[in-house]
Amino acid sequence: MQSKIKIPNSSIEVKNKVKDSIFWGNIKNVKSKEEAEDFIEKIKEKYYDASHNVSAYVITNGEENIEYYDDDGEPSKSSGPPILKSIKGADLIDTVVVVNRYFGGTELGIGGLIRAYGGTAKKVIKKVGIKELKLYYYVTAFGNYDTVGTILGQVEAFNGKIKNTKYSNDGIKVFFYLKPEVFKKLKSDLVEKTGNNVEMEINKKLYL
Repeated sequence: MQSKIKIPNSSIEVKNKVKDSIFWGNIKNVKSKEEAEDFIEKIKEKYYDASHNVSAYVITNGEENIEYYDDDGEPSKSSGPPILKSIKGADLIDTVVVVNRYFGGTELGIGGLIRAYGGTAKKVIKKVGIKELKLYYYVTAFGNYDTVGTILGQVEAFNGKIKNTKYSNDGIKVFFYLKPEVFKKLKSDLVEKTGNNVEMEINKKLYL
């Protein structure tokens, strides 16, 4: 997984007039292919009378991203690819963009369509703003009561963000977010300082 990603700062809409055609651009941060497709359908319903509803998205999926576009009746590769290119050009992922066109009577040609759809996508990306997220591990550290102070102290020393703690008859479980690059060092230090009486495991990887 990448050490950091960029996503849209919010969900927003822009209007772009090109000659006689009106283009509406919408953008949203999404977590899955299903969420992206739901957003596309929602925008299509909103602009049900548009001449074309063109869309593209990039979704994280482990080591490889899912990339998709749909020209929706425009000449092949004249509309969907320029939107996808704009998303990728801004280094955005987990992002869906929908551009709806109301045809005004003037043909734009292939080059004009590429500029219009790509330009609308760039316009909505610029307006929404970009947020950068960093990769974190969500970690559990478990130890007996003699190790409580060491676990909490070391997690804090490595700038771990404690989310929760649970106590039981066997000891303590600490749930926290941690930067990947310090995971092995923290684990090594805890093993050394507690006489190998601490266990650590990565529950999941996520961006914060």
